[in-house]
Amino acid sequence: MERRNRGAAEPRRGRIEKRVWIKASAPVVYRALTDSKELGRWFCDRASCDPREGGELIACWNDGKSIRKGKALYKRVKEGAAVELEWVDEGDGAPAKASRHTLSFAIRSKSGMTELCMQDDDEADSDPESLEALDEGWNAVLLELKDFCEHRERSSRLRAHPRPQSGDQETP
Repeated sequence: MERRNRGAAEPRRGRIEKRVWIKASAPVVYRALTDSKELGRWFCDRASCDPREGGELIACWNDGKSIRKGKALYKRVKEGAAVELEWVDEGDGAPAKASRHTLSFAIRSKSGMTELCMQDDDEADSDPESLEALDEGWNAVLLELKDFCEHRERSSRLRAHPRPQSGDQETP
């Protein structure tokens, strides 16, 4: 039987799965995942995208000293229900890997909320520390998405049902 050194970081394939409940409609969540202006408000600093199968997403992050640009291809797009991207350039300056790195989102309406299931699947070997850092990073990113969508939903409800101004008469 082979013994493994438990103290050593063993490479393994990277898969991170997350689920988040968002107090916003499925269309609001879908738009946040597929609209370039909205992506630039929660995911990256600037984006351009063509959310159709075969279309591209270009995401730019500004770290203060330089701009990092990543590129993904939309592999699956089902309006209001699913988005799957395959990263072809992760913006780290390294040449594209031979392994696949996909990012999938499943969007489901339930009980007046939206359940978002995210799966980040990288066929490349990763050490446990890198996977843990990525896992924690996704927690922060998905919290940004949740906050963004919930704010967007509240704002759209307020626009649809403005409060009466003082002195205005409400009609029964």
